[in-house]
Amino acid sequence: MKTMAPSETEREDLPTGLFDRLTRTSEPALQDLREAAQLALQVEFTTIPVYLSALYSISDTGSHAYQTLRSVAMEEMFHVNQAANIIVALGALPKFTGDAVPTFPGYLPQANPNTTPMVGLFRASPDVFANVFAAIESPAQYGAPPQGDNYDSIAQLYGALVDAVDAYPGNPFSTVDVPGRQRTNIYLGKFGGNVNAVVDKKSFYAAVNEIVEQGEGTVPPEKPLVPVESFGTYNHYGKRTDGTYGPILGTPYELSHFLKFREVSLDSANFPATRPIISNPDSNDYTNQRAKRLSDSFDYRYSLMLRAFEAAFKDDSPDPYFNVVLSIMHRVLPHLARALMSTPAFADGDSSVGPNAAPAWRYTSDTRLPFEELTQALEGELDQLSTSPRDDALRTHLKAAVAGDKEILTAAKALGL
Repeated sequence: MKTMAPSETEREDLPTGLFDRLTRTSEPALQDLREAAQLALQVEFTTIPVYLSALYSISDTGSHAYQTLRSVAMEEMFHVNQAANIIVALGALPKFTGDAVPTFPGYLPQANPNTTPMVGLFRASPDVFANVFAAIESPAQYGAPPQGDNYDSIAQLYGALVDAVDAYPGNPFSTVDVPGRQRTNIYLGKFGGNVNAVVDKKSFYAAVNEIVEQGEGTVPPEKPLVPVESFGTYNHYGKRTDGTYGPILGTPYELSHFLKFREVSLDSANFPATRPIISNPDSNDYTNQRAKRLSDSFDYRYSLMLRAFEAAFKDDSPDPYFNVVLSIMHRVLPHLARALMSTPAFADGDSSVGPNAAPAWRYTSDTRLPFEELTQALEGELDQLSTSPRDDALRTHLKAAVAGDKEILTAAKALGL
């Protein structure tokens, strides 16, 4: 006879860990599946500020290290969007604000601190690629069991989520009468991966499989690791046989994130120059007031982007994805980050020597300045710059941020964000 799922009262006696509850019950509760999918989203999202901080610290945007890291960061956005679609299909809304926002330094949410790396906001280097980035994406050993709470690898976390969905009686997914909308129209440029709608267990398994293989790769029994996966774009970008970087026509394969990072870390002789930024920055430590102000400016726009991203999955609201989320991500935050990285953290510092400031990626919920004031504040920073050549980089990035800022903040205001 089939065991009935425990009542809510009975569930209080079960272990408090989310995946403990999922594995100790014969029929997982739908709410627990939603929480598990939200955890997966937060794990994926935690990597993005980590990768982008290192990305913006690289001076040569044409370098192999830069282009590799950029491709991974964009594909992590694909992973986040796919995880969000799973949450919507489970009848909930993905959360990007409040306690869902990662803080640094720390570990991936609910990861095993003894077997997973400390993640933080670091200047790019071969060591960071090897000991942080590749460690984040490290594949599970063949036959490693699924792990939810206190997991040793991201692949094992997804394995636990798959097991929980497997155990759910019937189909927990739906696109009817759910409070959100799934997104399959996101833009990833030249990078691989397709975001698919989740409507049943089969489409859920396909979505998870693509996330795991694109990130960590797979470890089959007959060999240590599958080095390439068959989801790359036709116009694959990479290092060509003549040593240059660019499009390689007719290459339908790409390395997993783990192997991409490992490849860069092993080529330390060709690693590009980086900006001299502080690791795990805290603007409270800065004595340069401009650095403090620019740090706050970055946080305001990052917070706006997160609120807009959350709203982009709500079916009953205007869609801010293209004119707010993507625009802030591509047109404002990169320039504000590089402006910070061109600003000494301490009074009377030298930006060519450092230490320079860097984004802290903090979520701000209690302060919403009028949009006009946000842009005017950046314009004021421009007006205060000296004519010295040492401010040229800062001036260039502030001008670009202001140019993108006006249109984006106007659109956000119209959408009520």
